[in-house]
Amino acid sequence: MEILSNPFKELTLDDISGIQNRCNDIAGLLFDNFCIKCENNTFRFAEIEFYYYKKSEQNQNNFDAPWNKETYPRDKNAGELFFHYSGVDICFQCNFDEKEKDNEYGEFGGILIRSLRYENNILAGPLFCSNAILNACKEKMPKIEPTNNQKCELGKTLRYGIPSDKKQNQGKELFLCFFATHVNNVELKWERTSERISWDKTNEKFKRSFRNYNNERHLL
Repeated sequence: MEILSNPFKELTLDDISGIQNRCNDIAGLLFDNFCIKCENNTFRFAEIEFYYYKKSEQNQNNFDAPWNKETYPRDKNAGELFFHYSGVDICFQCNFDEKEKDNEYGEFGGILIRSLRYENNILAGPLFCSNAILNACKEKMPKIEPTNNQKCELGKTLRYGIPSDKKQNQGKELFLCFFATHVNNVELKWERTSERISWDKTNEKFKRSFRNYNNERHLL
């Protein structure tokens, strides 16, 4: 919670290596030591992305750059889950007045959950993860909780579908998407499929199908 409360403490916007290392550290902690818990369901992280925005009139240590313009404003406390149109985030400590949504000043952001590991399957895609978490909850809301230590090897790449990421200067890129390549020395098979059930209009019955998630970004 201390890290989420001030994720880029003592860093400036032009300290690319410092920001990258801080994201590396936070991602490593999440993958190895934490999970999302709801009822008796445990979701472990498989793929995440960082989003953060900060701008104030008094503080010159602003994070106001093209690569963080995509961040959704929100008024949340560190560690809370924020469900939105694109999925669900683990929030940083935010300072944003919901009544002044046109105001450019504030501090907000979080870690978008792109993929999860659940019961030996990969739940791939932010909305799919968001729906799976909510559907697993009955009487309690999901929470971020410590879990048994595991060792994940992580890869990193550009965030998906963010134009500003592709426009960064070569050699000075921020790689803000992290994904697990191995868990406890076992390779995580990203070509594995996630099960879905949908309505078959032609045969007028439910059918079981599988979503293949062979993400080429993981080959970078």
